[in-house]
Amino acid sequence: MANVASVSASKVFYRVLIGFVFMGAALIYEPVARDQNLQVFAVLIGAAFLIWGLRAVPNPRLALRYHLNPRKTVADLIREWTPQPARLESEYERSLHQFLKSKLPFERITRQYGSGRIKCDLAIGTKVMLELKNGLRTTSKLQRLLGQLDLYRGEWGRKPVIIVLLGTSEEDLLHTLNGSLRKY
Repeated sequence: MANVASVSASKVFYRVLIGFVFMGAALIYEPVARDQNLQVFAVLIGAAFLIWGLRAVPNPRLALRYHLNPRKTVADLIREWTPQPARLESEYERSLHQFLKSKLPFERITRQYGSGRIKCDLAIGTKVMLELKNGLRTTSKLQRLLGQLDLYRGEWGRKPVIIVLLGTSEEDLLHTLNGSLRKY
């Protein structure tokens, strides 16, 4: 198996795509299909690319899903995460960091990712940002979160930010947060 750290989800995707293109051309494209030697050669090249892509990472299906939709893939993984109860947000952050590193070995997962003066709790590559909040129970915590989202939007534009709420949150604050998020 290849050095996982050097193989990105995009490389896996393009290797598999090239493999399918070569194999498809061998079977469908008439000038190639007429020449049996060329057809066999195209199928072999396609198979080699396909195998090269699929063997590059432990879970190629996850790498392909991540390449096609990083936000949804990360959100689905967060739903799978079952953290141990913790008192501090940093403990949850550490747990989620380790979990995502184990699931997405082809992507760099950075704690306290920063750009300029702005930091988020976790960044998956440069494609998805995560902000964890343990117990959204006060208006000041909600206002701070909304302020952080404004800063992220200004600094990182349209990159998806996933908010992970942990512990107990006040229902009215959740409604306010949900209404405020519509502008993002």
